[in-house]
Amino acid sequence: MALVFWFSATVFRRGRALRKRGVRIAAKCVRRDRDSKGISNLTMQFTAEDGRELHVKVGPFRSPPALVGGIIDVVYDPDDLSNAEIPDNVLTGRVSLPTAVLSGLVLALAVFVLFFGD
Repeated sequence: MALVFWFSATVFRRGRALRKRGVRIAAKCVRRDRDSKGISNLTMQFTAEDGRELHVKVGPFRSPPALVGGIIDVVYDPDDLSNAEIPDNVLTGRVSLPTAVLSGLVLALAVFVLFFGD
């Protein structure tokens, strides 16, 4: 349960950062990694607002939005350059926030029962 809470909270926090201060920019796909199940992650290259050239991974995708050499938009967090995603995958928080709250409550209940239960 702690893992579910941590994952949900992380997804919510990263998505919120992209929604609040994310910068949308065109990026070039420079690499595609595909696993044995056909799920792909893309490495995107772009120049950040401060002039740094960045390589970030986005995904996972069943059907990637670009092939190597293709250009698509990404949204990145200028305060955390590792936090980047394609605009369609920037989560609204409608799923991750309730999941984080619910799993946090269940985790708290489990700890309470563990220490104070009969």
